[in-house]
Amino acid sequence: MTLRQPNNTDKKSLFFNTNKPKSTLNTMKEQTLPFLITHAPHEALTYAIYDQSSQSGSYHPRNICVNEPTEQSSRWSSGSHDQSQFITIKLDKPAVACEILFGKFHRSHVCNLKEFKVFGGLDPLNMKELLHKGLTDDNKVESFPLVYMSNDLIFPIQYIKIVPLATFGAKFNYSIWYVEIRGIKDEELMSKVYDAYTAYKEMETIRLCLKHFRQKNMMDVYQTLKNKTGIEIEHPSIAKLHQSLVIEGNFEQAERIIADADSDNVFNSFAENAMYTPSWQKIDASNDDGDSPCARGGHQLCIDTDREKIYLLGGWDGKVELSDFWCYHIKENRWKLLSSDTSIQGGPSARSCHTMCFDPIRKSIYVLGRYIELRPTTTPDPAAYESEFYQYYTELDRWVQISESTKIDGGPPLLFHHEMCVDPIGRMLYVFGGRVLALESAPSSYSGFYSFDIDKNVWKTLRYDVSHIPVPSASLRDQISSLDPVVSRARTPSGTYIPTSQTIKSRSGHSMLLDSKNRKIYIFGGQRAKECLKDLYCYSIEQDKMTSITQDFSKNIGPESGYTQRAAIDVERQELHISLGFLQSKPTNIVRNCFWVYNIKNNTWEEVFSNDDHDTVYWNGMKLNEPYPRYTHQMVYNPNTNAHFIFGGHPGDVTDLYRRLDDFWELRLTKPNSGQIMRRCLYLIRTRKLHELCKQAEQMSGTSNQVSSDTLYALQYLRKYVTPLVNEDSKEELNHFKKLCAHLCLSEDNNVLKKDFYKTTQELYFSERTTVFQSLLEFFPTSMKEPKGTLVDAVKIS
Repeated sequence: MTLRQPNNTDKKSLFFNTNKPKSTLNTMKEQTLPFLITHAPHEALTYAIYDQSSQSGSYHPRNICVNEPTEQSSRWSSGSHDQSQFITIKLDKPAVACEILFGKFHRSHVCNLKEFKVFGGLDPLNMKELLHKGLTDDNKVESFPLVYMSNDLIFPIQYIKIVPLATFGAKFNYSIWYVEIRGIKDEELMSKVYDAYTAYKEMETIRLCLKHFRQKNMMDVYQTLKNKTGIEIEHPSIAKLHQSLVIEGNFEQAERIIADADSDNVFNSFAENAMYTPSWQKIDASNDDGDSPCARGGHQLCIDTDREKIYLLGGWDGKVELSDFWCYHIKENRWKLLSSDTSIQGGPSARSCHTMCFDPIRKSIYVLGRYIELRPTTTPDPAAYESEFYQYYTELDRWVQISESTKIDGGPPLLFHHEMCVDPIGRMLYVFGGRVLALESAPSSYSGFYSFDIDKNVWKTLRYDVSHIPVPSASLRDQISSLDPVVSRARTPSGTYIPTSQTIKSRSGHSMLLDSKNRKIYIFGGQRAKECLKDLYCYSIEQDKMTSITQDFSKNIGPESGYTQRAAIDVERQELHISLGFLQSKPTNIVRNCFWVYNIKNNTWEEVFSNDDHDTVYWNGMKLNEPYPRYTHQMVYNPNTNAHFIFGGHPGDVTDLYRRLDDFWELRLTKPNSGQIMRRCLYLIRTRKLHELCKQAEQMSGTSNQVSSDTLYALQYLRKYVTPLVNEDSKEELNHFKKLCAHLCLSEDNNVLKKDFYKTTQELYFSERTTVFQSLLEFFPTSMKEPKGTLVDAVKIS
């Protein structure tokens, strides 16, 4: 698509021109194809089954063409449960597919798709992802919008591939009952879509040709094609940058273009989407007596972000449980021992694997749960299994026992490795998961999902664990057809079904985070018996609805399955920050220091940091630079300063099973700002100029032993214009700079090789300047620069 030429009379409009009248813009908008498509009515699109991975018995794919919710056999069922299963349909004609509708069985079913993806395209071998969602396990029809637009381009499709990823019942085959595709097939409108799509492909082909000719320095062919077609390869300002930098070698003009781009905030998009860089800082702090918390794991931290205080309670030092209570003052970098034994002040007894969270409204801390080592040889004490619930008022330095037994009060029983969070707006506290410790409980019992009304002191069960309600007896199961897998669903003792919408697969060692701004709770990871969970759920507080985001985040380029991972949420950035230590890897489990960021809006994962080195020699030199791998540690986050704080943990030392850690770390995640991007651009341009100055000096030196004026100028340029830009924190950039200073890049061996390949110095300059130009393009938005890919890649061998 040809980009509009800027108004040269306005400096700001070099990159952006927004001076058109609003009425003109509105009229233009209403005439655009995206506007017409968005406001066009959707019709059901007829289709036929094109392909499938497998089928089970008589559950043929063609069954999804008919909506018969009461007919048990009216569905497609896969022949296996692996994630290579799919079903592909073919529309009668190419169309704009806008939404997909799923019909279901007349009651919930374990084979329903808990997670799936939808792909589409004009070629069954070349399709792009249109949707990644999951169904609700009920009998209600669900409709989802499909992606049909990319950068204002409407793309038609004819093939749609549905890929199941998970079912509501573990290891059950996938079932799809009914599928309807709705979209636009109006001939007049589709004619416009085809024309625009064809024009786009033709334009992109020409742009790839232009890119190829320019990179090969075939500028005469480039100009001829450009003038003949009138198609621009990039934004005019980028074309001007190429002309100044690559063609003319006018480095000062190139710097001015970069400065204009920076002043017009062109680099903001790159900065926002850049990868995070971790920065670790070891914290050395103590109280007035020189003391600080001892080594431990299974402890708890919570943070008062307003007063910048971090509270630490209890834990396990490898031999005994602890009951000490500390406060770290962030601004003063000082620990304060609030109590050496909180039980003396009416607070919790020594404990580990409990939970603790801070209420910013009441300025108080809530503590729930603890671990008890079960010893079958001893007579159990019923009192030891009571689930006490405590509140600590930070301003009064006073503990209050809210409950002697939350189970009796309608809340959870005694738990460990559960999660708890406070909703300050709704004045509710939420507790989910954890292993149940009770005299009458099974060895692997897990708790459900509870809420606690802070003002009314009332507990409520929001979701039961999937195994909480007794399942039907063997005799009752025998009376029901074995062909209907729904019998494995939980029932009440009377035999009635419990809606799966009221149950959740509980776990321990997971994470739970509250988004107070959007009133949502995120739950992910953990372990259930020997099963390592990789799912991610979102619970809407206002709608009381649990939604599955993914059943396996590792398949979405996410982290491996972990246990007792620690997490925090940045509400403003809409990000989940996860610190993993104990990873469930085959053939052996690994203790690793990993840090991941999950972007909620984009549904993407980013690995920020990873290290599983346990070598003693390595850590003797790195112990002050980054934390040792660990698990059962604790982490809190201060969104006001974008700082994470990590304390203690279990290093997984097989030579010393009692060893725990007492180190304290601060972690900051940073992205480059526009100033840093500007510095990097200038560094690339100026080092390119320095290369050429050194080359000129070498050519002019001849056989004279005297230092030429060209050499002196190159040295002066190095000192004055290049050295101040060097980022000494970047090893790559620092090494590059050292090579420049040593003239390694101008060694005779390199020159001989390059002269053999390039006929002239100008050809060599063109190639190396092009490399710099390509590096600069990294910081510009995709919409402004040359197309991705190469013309060579478009050639296929038939």
